[in-house]
Amino acid sequence: MQLRTRTNGIRITRRQVLATGGTVFLTSIAGCSGVIDFTSEVALEEVNVFNMADQQINGSINVDDPAGDTALETTYDLEHEQDQNYSDVLGATGEYTVSVELTNTSVEGSSQSNKTVSINDADQERIGVVFNTNGEYDPIVIRVGTTPKDFLDVAN
Repeated sequence: MQLRTRTNGIRITRRQVLATGGTVFLTSIAGCSGVIDFTSEVALEEVNVFNMADQQINGSINVDDPAGDTALETTYDLEHEQDQNYSDVLGATGEYTVSVELTNTSVEGSSQSNKTVSINDADQERIGVVFNTNGEYDPIVIRVGTTPKDFLDVAN
């Protein structure tokens, strides 16, 4: 099948149109490949810490359950684009308090964050903490989601 333009009579084959379209598509997503590759390798647990900052980070995370008991208290040491995942944290629906603190470092001037998040479905929803250097978002983002994209859309 050939297509003919009305302006100058140049013949373009269907194969050329598909090849050009594919090239345009691949070029448009080329800048996103790092985040796409990273998210495809992430397996979420109940609490997830993602280092998308351009530096190594280490610190601690505490999660208190709706009854006020400590559900998670641990430390992490993460290279750029590394994550740490924790299971057996979310036992019930309700309000969870998440506190993170960096040790001897900061991300864009921030070294700690605290947030209370609501878990409505402990079987599906996850808590994510993302350290990032994207100026559109806070340097430390704490949020609830169900997929890696829910957390990593804040990354640079």
